[in-house]
Amino acid sequence: MTTATVKPKTGKNLWDMNKEEMETAFAETTRQAQQELHAKGSPYIIGDAKGTYAVYPDGRRVFTPYKGEIHEGR
Repeated sequence: MTTATVKPKTGKNLWDMNKEEMETAFAETTRQAQQELHAKGSPYIIGDAKGTYAVYPDGRRVFTPYKGEIHEGR
C-alpha cells in the first residue's frame, strides 16, 4: 500500500484554522496526494453511495460496488 505524505501550505495548525481555511487545506492536500500517488504509478481511491472507484494515472476508473447492507457511521 502506498501512502502519500503532504502538508498544507498555510503553515497553521489545523486547530487554529477557521472552516474556510480547513476546507482549502483539505482540498489542497487531497490534490497533492492524488498527484503524488499517480507520479508513483498508483491509483487513488474515491467512493460514493454505490461503491468505490480506483482512479489510475492513465485515466482508467475501476468500479467496485458495495456488497450487502451499508451502515452509516461505522
